[in-house]
Amino acid sequence: MSDIFDSRDLLDELKTLDREYDEERMETIEELIEEVGKDNFDMGVTFIRENYWVQYCEDLAYDCGYLDRQENPLHFHIDWQSWADAVEMDYDQIDFDGDTYYWRAWWQTK
Repeated sequence: MSDIFDSRDLLDELKTLDREYDEERMETIEELIEEVGKDNFDMGVTFIRENYWVQYCEDLAYDCGYLDRQENPLHFHIDWQSWADAVEMDYDQIDFDGDTYYWRAWWQTK
């Protein structure tokens, strides 16, 4: 599984699996759907692998316009782990396929 994936990709995968031959994989995906919620899955949930979390949060800071992507010396002085720890409070964690992933339903707030 990649560092980031979308729930709708798993729904597409589920449609292609054969219950007779892929029963374990189907059950794994169905358990994830149950834990996260079918409505969330249908609307789209992004899952970020735990070991990619800090990089994801760094990219998020740039994507949100907090920093300019051009050569910015400030980039080298930011504690990205601390930033990732702050962002983490808006996300849940879940185990899937042998890894831990961060996820958040964007239309819900904590």
